Amino acid sequence: MHILADANLPLVAELCDQLCRAAGYPAEVELYSTRQPSAAQLATAEALLIRSVTRVDADLLQQAPRLRWVGSGTIGTEHVDQAALDAAGVVFTHTPGVNANAVGDYVASAVAAASLRRGQFLAGEAAIIGAGHTGRAAGQRLQGLGLQVHYYDPPLVESGANQVPVHGNWQRVLNSAVISCHVPLTTSGPYATRHLLDDSAVQALAADTLIINASRGPVVAQQAVARALQRQQSLRWVLDVWEDEPQIAVDLLPCIELATPHIAGHSLAGKLGGTRQLCAKLAAHLGWPDQLPSLTELLSRWPRVSGDRELQSLAAPDWQTLASWVLAIYDIREDDRQLRAAPPTPAAFDALRRNYQPRAELSSGLVSGGQWVNEPFWQQRLHQLNLRSKDVTSF
Repeated sequence: MHILADANLPLVAELCDQLCRAAGYPAEVELYSTRQPSAAQLATAEALLIRSVTRVDADLLQQAPRLRWVGSGTIGTEHVDQAALDAAGVVFTHTPGVNANAVGDYVASAVAAASLRRGQFLAGEAAIIGAGHTGRAAGQRLQGLGLQVHYYDPPLVESGANQVPVHGNWQRVLNSAVISCHVPLTTSGPYATRHLLDDSAVQALAADTLIINASRGPVVAQQAVARALQRQQSLRWVLDVWEDEPQIAVDLLPCIELATPHIAGHSLAGKLGGTRQLCAKLAAHLGWPDQLPSLTELLSRWPRVSGDRELQSLAAPDWQTLASWVLAIYDIREDDRQLRAAPPTPAAFDALRRNYQPRAELSSGLVSGGQWVNEPFWQQRLHQLNLRSKDVTSF
């Protein structure tokens, strides 16, 4: 079994090697570090492990005659032509939900940073566009911070398969104080998401609306952002993804409050969980035993990231305290600083992603303090933020 894998999947070579040895096969694991693997690498690949930057289509399949299995360590699948894979008899799988907590943390960090910068909490309604794994995680974090959250997802309204209350009222989205995008990129059909936030939608937004896009770049029309800047519309943008990625819109950076290089889902647990899930799915496909270490065991190799982070307050926390706790664990402002300091080139963008430092999740936060910690209201708020708490009676 010749396995070709993206080198930016943490521990992928080690885990694939363990799979092969446990099954009694010689290990043949090759890594690629560019967006697309080379023709020489594809020529011998039987299994391909990718991320969202690798496009799998008919052209790639023509270069990979031995390929029988493709796995993407991502939630989204628009980078994969599944019809072409089906026609070639290649099995495809991905890892929905694997980095939902990381994206939820990103949105919480963005709102915390934006509120502290303004010196006032972003009170009001928060619209979550897309009620899938990442959307729900983002919504829960914002509820924990104190926002009134609602979920816009017309396809789920029609299907009735929603896990949270959803609606199809677009005007309610446009009236919200915070709008956070969590949809796949689709270009056709009644609910196409390409340029979902177009010029007309952006023009309808109230002053100081905070718009967060941690889904796919073309969901927000880049020209709509530019026109908002031209007419001096007072909006606050947080962009993790870009329409022409890996090229960012350099001319728009001055009007973007927080700009990051497509790393919303890049917590250590999210990235490593993707690798672990892909390897387990490959083993299941081949009928091999899954004797890989658990995700918890793997994360323990990074104790500074996976270990507890003590958070304390004797009195019930105000919004500033909650915001500071979020930023103490993951501070989006550092990612923004690094992007602005880097050369505005595709190579620099990819380098920021490739060299991204291990990042903790909010679940590493352990809260202690006064009796308020045990109150049901605060237990729920801390749970929504994915923070853990110490029972004060245990001291």
